[in-house]
Parts: sequence; structure tokens; C-alpha cells
Amino acid sequence: MFTRIVVPLDGTRFAEAALAPARELARAFGSRILVVRAAPPIAPISSDIERDLEQVDAADAYLHDIVSHLRAANYNADMALYLAEPGMSIAGAALLDNADLIVMAAHLRWKDGATSRASTTEDVLARASVPLLVWRVGAAQESEGGPDVEERPPYFLNSAEPIVVALDGTPFAEQALPMAETLARTFGTYLLLVRAMRRGAEVTEGEVRQYLLRIKQQLAERGIQATTLTRPGDPLGVLEAAWREYDGSMIVMTTHGYADTRRRAFGSLATRMVTEIEAPVLIVRASGASAMPTDQASAWPGPDIPV
Repeated sequence: MFTRIVVPLDGTRFAEAALAPARELARAFGSRILVVRAAPPIAPISSDIERDLEQVDAADAYLHDIVSHLRAANYNADMALYLAEPGMSIAGAALLDNADLIVMAAHLRWKDGATSRASTTEDVLARASVPLLVWRVGAAQESEGGPDVEERPPYFLNSAEPIVVALDGTPFAEQALPMAETLARTFGTYLLLVRAMRRGAEVTEGEVRQYLLRIKQQLAERGIQATTLTRPGDPLGVLEAAWREYDGSMIVMTTHGYADTRRRAFGSLATRMVTEIEAPVLIVRASGASAMPTDQASAWPGPDIPV
């Protein structure tokens, strides 16, 4: 399922935490890891062009060091350095590399305020046409990342930690199921199918339970164990509570996306999930949903320094 994984880095230990789940996925699926870093473009007329070039050289050396560590541990790894805005660079790298997944560490807005990292995550969510795994550093056993690739006990997914799947009774939301199912089968875990009941909903709780039981039966026929959960409340609160109560590994959900990347509100559950809760969240782009606008994709300059 995951043959090419993009991991955005910015030179910090925080961002390097995304290498941990990327390595586990690469081991499980035989994936190639592409580490990506964006550096500010060098202006034609710069007050200190030597400083700008030194920053680019330092970023290039940093990525080479990361790739060397990964290759020394027998991972298939490459790098790309872009002189462009981070969100567009990350989404563009995934597009050019035919990536199946982007894995990136992200701060919580309520913990870190409106930081550049938070806005970059939202920008990637808006632009990228491939699934995005937003990794929380606090979800890992180690407080920070780092380029070392020594073998550690797996903590990404295990049989005791279910994958929480957000459903709402529509085929749209069910598009997250194939990816969740593949992960559950690969890592030997089970799915927790969750549906929130908003106040004034047209369907009854009994109808919702029957719907989830039908999905559960379909999964059982394919050899996937699942548990169902229906609760009243706001979807974000219900999903986070379920993840905590069942000691879940991650939350998997579908998003529409949109073409206008200048819109920060998004108005969607997906944006709230990646900025407001502590769970790792895997966002699956729905079939036919919009991502990077065509005009921006065609104008995107591509990589400056690939390996």
C-alpha cells in the first residue's frame, strides 16, 4: 500500500520524530523514504547572498546526513531540497515522487499557538493529493526524533491498540476503511468503528448501531476484527474520547479537501483533528476531492537539489 513515503524535515529534532513511524511503515511495506526540506528561495538581489547560500548548503548537508543514516540501516532512502514555500514544496514533492503517504510531525495549536508548523500542516492538508499522517511527538516513546535508526520496540501499531475509524453513515467516510483495514491486517490489530450522534440527527441510535454492525460484519468476512461505538456529541470530542478510552493507536478519517489554499478555516473536521487533539491522525483524501490547484501545480518549480 505504501511504496513511497515523504517525510518533511526542517532541521529540528521535533520534525525528525516523524521518521519513527515512517521507518516502521517502510519496514512493513518495503517502502522508499523521501526526506524533504524547504529552504527560502535566494532572491536575485540579496543583501547577503553568501549567508543565503550557506543556509542552502547547510540544509543540503543535513539531508545528506539523514539519508546516510537511513541507508546505513538498509532503508531505501532519498532526499530532495526545495527553494520554495514549505507547504507547496511538501505537496509538490509527494506529487512528483508519486508518493502514497506523507508523514509529518505537527504541534497542537492549543499547546504552541499559531506557529509556522501548524500553518504548514494545514497547508499540506489543503494541497496534498495523497494521505497525510500527522504524527504527535508525545505519541512516541521517545520525546524527540533524531536521525539514528537503531532498532526499537515497535510502538506505532500493535495488537492491543485499535485503529479508530471515523464514520458518519456515508460512502464518503467509508473511503477511509480500505487503508485502515490494510494497516490492521499488516500490524495485527483491530478497528474501532466510531460514529458520533449529533443532537437533532434524523437517524435513530438503533439505525446507527445497525449501520456499524453491518460494516463490522463486512470486515469480519475479510478477516478483520472490529468493535463499534456510538455516542452523542460533537464528532471531534467523541473521536478523541474513544481514542483515549480504548488506548487507540491513531484515528483514520476521510476529507474532501478544497482548491483554494488561501482558506485557512477549511470548516472541516479534518482541520480541527490535526490542530486540536493529541492523537496521531491519518487523513485520507476522498476520491475526486480537490487538492493542489491546477494553476499552482503547473507553476510549481520542482526540486532544486535532488539526490
